Amino acid sequence: MFVGKPRERGGLRQRVSYKQFKINKMKRLFKRMVIGFTVFFLPLLTLVAQNDVGNIKCTLKGEVIDRPQVNRLILLKAGEDPRVNGVHIPVNDGKFEYVLNCKHEELYGLLIDDGLIRAIKPVEFISEQGVINFTLYNTERYDVNNSIKGGVLTKEYLDFDIEGINKQKVLMEELNTKILKLGKDAPDISSVAKTLQDSLIRELAIWVLQCAKERPTIVGYSIMMQYGRTFIEILNDISPVADVYQTVFAPKFPNHPYTAKMINLFTGSSLKAGVSFIDFTAVDMNGNPVKLSERIAGKTAILHLWASWCGPCRQKGKDLIPVYEEFRDKGFVVIGVARERNTSAAAEAAIKLDKYTWENLVEINDKEQIWAKYGIGNAAGSDFLIDEKGNILAVAPSIEEIKNFLKTK
Repeated sequence: MFVGKPRERGGLRQRVSYKQFKINKMKRLFKRMVIGFTVFFLPLLTLVAQNDVGNIKCTLKGEVIDRPQVNRLILLKAGEDPRVNGVHIPVNDGKFEYVLNCKHEELYGLLIDDGLIRAIKPVEFISEQGVINFTLYNTERYDVNNSIKGGVLTKEYLDFDIEGINKQKVLMEELNTKILKLGKDAPDISSVAKTLQDSLIRELAIWVLQCAKERPTIVGYSIMMQYGRTFIEILNDISPVADVYQTVFAPKFPNHPYTAKMINLFTGSSLKAGVSFIDFTAVDMNGNPVKLSERIAGKTAILHLWASWCGPCRQKGKDLIPVYEEFRDKGFVVIGVARERNTSAAAEAAIKLDKYTWENLVEINDKEQIWAKYGIGNAAGSDFLIDEKGNILAVAPSIEEIKNFLKTK
């Protein structure tokens, strides 16, 4: 199920666009809910590696219908980015079979890798003991006719998904009715419609959070993990999410990988100007570990999170070069971290091509969860301006803002 904030449209066409809100678009929105509860909880919880192989054997079997060109699927844990994560599952003559060995029951997704992976919702399931059968259709029939059979937990999660879609439909009908009652000549219809829309999204977020609370199983925890960032953004309050997490899930699943993800969520959600930077260790291009705090101690710094496959990130890096050259002799430091998949080779090539002159580290397959810790788990990158005391001065500052600050030093 997906919920979120649709694009705003102005003028009298606001009425039409709201009436035309399609349920299949609404289903995508919650995924984009684009991450006073922070480090305090870190020492209380045990963190477990997510990739440990355990005794759960989840066999995925199925077929891809009406897509003869498809030769592989991408298997992802919920919340992972297919650009840097995932396992490729071969498809032969429309058939596939894969044994997923894992230590924990978790929410996973299957994506058809045919160049449309960003536009399509993954087919979701829980990694539980047994066989799960999939029938995957083409794009036009994707949300309607996909079939998933097998797994008690998977069925519980899919039932929640259907229940959520029906809940959205009811709320959308109520919204459309209210907007139509305004009449086309109503003053400031766009503003009123926007207020009604925000109220609907808030009501839906509260409903989904309650659904998670009422399911003290890995299904409810999956809902929390999936939609936690959106809850916080829509409600503009971290406390309802933290309360459900503390009272329901943290005591029951202290060693589950979701615990680490929830900690990263709360930490990243609190990351803003005025708070301390989050320390981490990443490797340089030779594989040597480097601790961020050791590189920026007592200095004004930019933490430049980027990726070789992110054009805007690389452009920001190139724009940053003359600023770095101008102020480096005054103690200004830039530390780059490239978000890459499997290898640092693409990052090394990009560094050489773009002519970055500062130290660059690399995050392979989100091993250290740096992006999640900085609240940008679904993004390719961002920049953080940090002062000599280790406080974040600005998130995603412009080049001009960086220059203006450095001129005052």
